[in-house]
Amino acid sequence: MKKIKKLSLITLIAICSILSVYRINVAHDNEIAWDILGYYLYLPATFVHHDPMLHDITWIKKTIEERKLSGTMYMISENKEGKPVYFFLAGMALFYLPFFIIAGLIASVSGFATDGFSLPYQYSLVVGGIIYTIIGLIFLRKILRKFFSEKMSSLLMFIIVFGTNYVNHLTIDNLATVNIIFMLTTIIIWNTIKWHENYKGKHLAAIGICATLAALVKPSEAFVILIPILWNVTSLNSFGEKLKKLFAGKTALLITIVICFALVLPQMLYWHRMTGKFIYDSYKNPGIGLDLFSPHIMDVLFSYRKGWLLYTPVMIFSLMGFFILFKRNKSIFWACFIYFMVSFYIISSWTEWWYGAAFSTRPLIATYAVLAICLGYFIQYVNEKKPFIKLLFGFVVIFFVFLNQFQWWQYKNYILDPYRTTKDYYWATFLKTKVTDKDKELLMVFRDFSGNMNFTDEYRYQKSLLLLENFEDDTTKANQKENNNHFFRLDESQEFYPIIETPFNEITQLDHAWIKVSVDIRFPKAFEGSFPCIVNTMDRKGQAYGYYAPEIKPDSVPDQWKKVQAAYLTPEIRSVHDVYKCYLWKRSKTGFDIDNLKLEVYKRKQ
Repeated sequence: MKKIKKLSLITLIAICSILSVYRINVAHDNEIAWDILGYYLYLPATFVHHDPMLHDITWIKKTIEERKLSGTMYMISENKEGKPVYFFLAGMALFYLPFFIIAGLIASVSGFATDGFSLPYQYSLVVGGIIYTIIGLIFLRKILRKFFSEKMSSLLMFIIVFGTNYVNHLTIDNLATVNIIFMLTTIIIWNTIKWHENYKGKHLAAIGICATLAALVKPSEAFVILIPILWNVTSLNSFGEKLKKLFAGKTALLITIVICFALVLPQMLYWHRMTGKFIYDSYKNPGIGLDLFSPHIMDVLFSYRKGWLLYTPVMIFSLMGFFILFKRNKSIFWACFIYFMVSFYIISSWTEWWYGAAFSTRPLIATYAVLAICLGYFIQYVNEKKPFIKLLFGFVVIFFVFLNQFQWWQYKNYILDPYRTTKDYYWATFLKTKVTDKDKELLMVFRDFSGNMNFTDEYRYQKSLLLLENFEDDTTKANQKENNNHFFRLDESQEFYPIIETPFNEITQLDHAWIKVSVDIRFPKAFEGSFPCIVNTMDRKGQAYGYYAPEIKPDSVPDQWKKVQAAYLTPEIRSVHDVYKCYLWKRSKTGFDIDNLKLEVYKRKQ
């Protein structure tokens, strides 16, 4: 009997041990890269380079280049004056801070560089991520034990950890935001339960602090506050009674508000210092954002690219569990349901709904503590059915867990592509351990994150003419004539020459197109200044994204015509109504001549 009483604890220890050993085993010397680098920048900037305001980002550029940490500098934004601003909020840096300090001490006594990026820093942050994962699981167990038996709690922990994408993003990717958000959410739920039992101020403070930290990690996670607000609320009367209890402890409420304000104040002061605003949106990328009126709900749920229920199918039963929760525990239903629906809607409304190199839909992991409760109620419901139903359900769950694990293995071994999986490719590689070159042809278009545009598979595309301007058909567009040949000369007063502006959906109805731009150009003998560029970009409400501007370098023989061309792959489109623009940017006082402008569109063959 004692073993049964401790079954969930034994399961917890076993899970934590497996995850910890695996995470340490796959740790490497380049953990602080891409988004993690963006979250982390506050620490080396402040404590190593003594420049918390980012006045000089030379060291960042050098570090990224030397260590190959990112393809671009997207983790640095700019204010209106063009000064660098942190792209991400400081929340994650707060959680990295204890392990950054420990790493600095280890590095200083072991001969490693105290630059914020040497091995002690990489591995210290990994260990910190493991600790936060364990804390989240400890509180998950506490929550589940409030509603379910030892056996059920153990089963639910096993399914959530090994039957979902949790197993990837809280091991390999445990330095990312979802690890911290999951931990904070479980702490909030647990303290919500305890506050409704005894109304003690410490639980209120824990809720407020964790909700504030969640918002500092990822602003959209502020909606986690819906859980404590709606917990035990089934009517307006019950909500009124809850407010009375809340304001009865005025001192605890006031202290909580003061602490929460103190947590966000440094971020607000930084924003005000750099932008003049206490609240500032640093996500300055017009190609990515929150489009609340055009959510990608079906894509998030079922897309072969990242569909949640395709790669994490066991969570279907969690969603079904909401119906059982409503019937059996209405006091917590609205808190769980509304929080999940709001979170899901916001996640679906992000234009980059596939969330980068993620396994399944990464941000939904933050809701798994709530979904674990729903899953538990659904399993209880099934357990009341006939043996055949229970046996069938058990086989389905086992298969879903196996499928999740196998697809995770495919993902880790680059059989399931983290960005480019299509329906045809998914089924061509379903339950396979090897992938062929023929299979790879079924993937979505390859996008080079270094910013290069190399059009290497032209044979897979159908070519059509988008624009041809030789200044002969309409000589009014030319301003020069030589030997009966009309052309255009950009003089000192003209910085740009517009070539074309057209909505994306008039170029193609597919998800992308390649565009080849060619132009004959002639530089004068006395050319001075920066070389011109062929600029290709997408425009959204006056802001550019997918910007690509290769230089046009003069030939070794000046004053002679030379044909130059550039290939452009359209970016992930935020809206099909966004406008494709192509133009020449002169960039110097010296003028030059152009002729025979041609744009060709390459659409993928169906």
